[in-house]
Amino acid sequence: MAAVRSLPPGVQGEDGVETWLATRTPELYAQKMQTEVYVVAEDAARVVGWGALNVAGEEITNVFVDPAHHRKRVGTAVITKLEAAARDGGLEAVQLRATGTAIEFYLAVGYQSDPPVEPGAKWALMKKLL
Repeated sequence: MAAVRSLPPGVQGEDGVETWLATRTPELYAQKMQTEVYVVAEDAARVVGWGALNVAGEEITNVFVDPAHHRKRVGTAVITKLEAAARDGGLEAVQLRATGTAIEFYLAVGYQSDPPVEPGAKWALMKKLL
């Protein structure tokens, strides 16, 4: 939740962010864990980041990092594990939807925007060949 709250609110505004967060329940994620691969990053037994991969959809559906742990390679570690899981699942490529604040991160770890993203974009569809 802290990671989402640290993002610019975008077109949905702060109320929209809070409305979306209210739907992110433990039950929802327990259900999603039945069909997605989850990776959790911990520091001293505290969750500092996590991500999810839907192998059937060939899509990384979530990557979140605690804002206090930004720029400490947590996101890189999570994405690396998700990509390994994608390869283990037989995928040759994986896609994701990146928020505007994360586009540069994904470009730096080898993703390409498809179609090419304009500077200042609020989001981008991105893909990486594995």
